Amino acid sequence: MFALYCFMIGILTQLWQCKSILFAAYLNSVQMTCILDKQKMRSSTLHPYEMQVVSDKSFEECITICYLLRPEKNCTAVKYFQTLMKCYLLAMHRNITTPETPQVPLNVIYVNGCRKGSLYLHEIENYSMLVFGGTFISLQIEILNRTFIIERRPTVDSIRSKIILNDQKESISDCFFSCYVISWQTGCNAVIYNPRTSLCTLLKHETPSLPITFAHHEDRLMFLLHLTLPWDVEVNSVLIPTTHNVSFELCSESRARATSALNVLQRNNTLEAVLESAEIESRIATGYVHLYRYMEVCKINIIYSRQIENVTNFRTILNIRSVNKCMHFCQPFVRQLIYCAIEYSKENYKCVLLQSSSRKNVRFVGIDKHLIEVLECHPDRPVERRNNPPPLRFYFAETSEICVVEFYKTSLLSSFVPMETFENVEHVKSCIETCRLRHHLYMCIAINYTMDKECNLFKKEWNATLYAVKPRSLFAEILVCEPGTLVDEILDF
Repeated sequence: MFALYCFMIGILTQLWQCKSILFAAYLNSVQMTCILDKQKMRSSTLHPYEMQVVSDKSFEECITICYLLRPEKNCTAVKYFQTLMKCYLLAMHRNITTPETPQVPLNVIYVNGCRKGSLYLHEIENYSMLVFGGTFISLQIEILNRTFIIERRPTVDSIRSKIILNDQKESISDCFFSCYVISWQTGCNAVIYNPRTSLCTLLKHETPSLPITFAHHEDRLMFLLHLTLPWDVEVNSVLIPTTHNVSFELCSESRARATSALNVLQRNNTLEAVLESAEIESRIATGYVHLYRYMEVCKINIIYSRQIENVTNFRTILNIRSVNKCMHFCQPFVRQLIYCAIEYSKENYKCVLLQSSSRKNVRFVGIDKHLIEVLECHPDRPVERRNNPPPLRFYFAETSEICVVEFYKTSLLSSFVPMETFENVEHVKSCIETCRLRHHLYMCIAINYTMDKECNLFKKEWNATLYAVKPRSLFAEILVCEPGTLVDEILDF
């Protein structure tokens, strides 16, 4: 035990000196956890004979290839260029000091080893004595295709920070994007964001102190950025050095699982069909849904295993008629980067909100309930939609569905591509139902219905050219459809 303790002290001391970041990353394609060490190094120390270049590879593939080459010592680290999708496999010794040079240092990731399954650092031998320091948030910045590993801190911690800039931003994602863009010049690595006022404060924060207990539901928190990575690798835990020459482990609020990527928004607006999918129990589906009351699109994880770790029930809402409305209650927490999941029962219309817990536990959900994590949300064309009337509900007897439909006032629209046209369609509801019946095959999601009884169907493409709505016509988008009854057309669905 004493020898193991000394070994751990040696590791932590070296990490402190190197200012490296040790983390456990889950590679979904091979279902392994790799222990990775991100360090800075001088470009002048690289030699061509120590390097192999592989093109058209994802970051996950880059790490996997290096791990497979390790037994012959042909690869110890990688340098990955995300925009070029170019992977440099490096056979080199590890730095023992941080480079002090006017050159911009390279970020290199050492591959220390990999284990089967999805693991935290403390579940791997040699790291079992790590101090638990709480949880972090994985925030995906879509415009960068990168994942930000962020720790919540009380605002009082910002006393040790230098204020770089105050600005107005629509979301915390926009706030962090601004921080990341200027980080090379300013050292920005933290933000304070107030969702009520949209005030974004960019900070340069020194080495953090040990974490303390605080209320996650404060109006304002400081968010400290520890690590950025390409989006295709999930981080389970990170080792964070502090001002006291010790380190603590931050764990993901939701352990990475084998994922079956599925775009719920594009492929199926009825969540029920996805929720009842006969997927492998250990898998999840990742998708996107409209939270139309907020004019936002949210990324979600649908958990097929019906079990979730380290959460607690913090609110139960009764008489909620749809999964979608239940997810709406998570939005205020997700906007503040507070973990939120739902447990929903269609049988008794009960919505349970779950938040992360410091106590280790496993929560099991019955087969009649649905378990969904609401991961992150972003505005969905608010300028185009701001003058639209409130969405309407339509019941379609043929499919036994309730659909929420939004009619547009704007005559020039983005993201819609024409598909089919039908003549002599009697009324607008018939046109909407025609679109809905063609959704599964053709992804129909919107209609343009004219006074001449012409029904035009549309699919959605985010990079589509602008569409001019036909004169004297109605343009409507189907936002959400779920199984329901005629009663739900009247009630708050």
